[in-house]
Amino acid sequence: MDLLMSFGLTAFESSALLRMLLASVCGAAIGLEREMKGRPAGLKTFSLVCLGATLVMITNDYICKHVANGTGDLSRMAAQVISGVGFLGAGSIMVTSHNRVRGLTTAAALWVTAALGIAIGAGFYFGGIAGLCIIYTSSFFYRFVDRKIMERSKSMVLYVEGENEEFLFRLVMYLHDNQIKVTSLKRKAENKWYTDDTCATLTLQFTKRMLHREILENIRWIEGYHYAEEV
Repeated sequence: MDLLMSFGLTAFESSALLRMLLASVCGAAIGLEREMKGRPAGLKTFSLVCLGATLVMITNDYICKHVANGTGDLSRMAAQVISGVGFLGAGSIMVTSHNRVRGLTTAAALWVTAALGIAIGAGFYFGGIAGLCIIYTSSFFYRFVDRKIMERSKSMVLYVEGENEEFLFRLVMYLHDNQIKVTSLKRKAENKWYTDDTCATLTLQFTKRMLHREILENIRWIEGYHYAEEV
């Protein structure tokens, strides 16, 4: 901060600049993880959210100290940031063609990034940096744990495409032979890879532990197979 003040900045201006730079870096660090996963809200979006929240807190601090002579409410603008950032989160949540909800993690990450910006903007540097470390570490750790859990889950939603109805019959027979229960089967004509294909979304329930990737691999060997994915 002394270095910044040597350029003619006041103590408040130096502190504000330091907070905004730190917020931009911290937000970008969180956004980097989302961008690596190909999510629509990435490095730039998260950096802007964190910087914006910090700037709101700095402005609030400035109003209280230099305009309202210490009589303002330091928590008022922070409360508006927490509630207002919800519109960004809502915009990142979508329902896919297979009726699966996507974007909840991105929405939650945007919200917590705003909270991180508020902490930095309030001058709580330890909380901001510690929060960044915990968010970043837990994001990678929980992604690994989630992948391991889901891979061995006893339920699975499967989207398949085959050249004709015979493929679906063979698929159902394969599932029956492997003691896999089909709890629902829905036909959907849109978003097919091949126009003339027959396609369906199946909800499966396993009677024993099975790896999902092994099921997908076995389905590829069924006659008439064109496409399959877990959704």
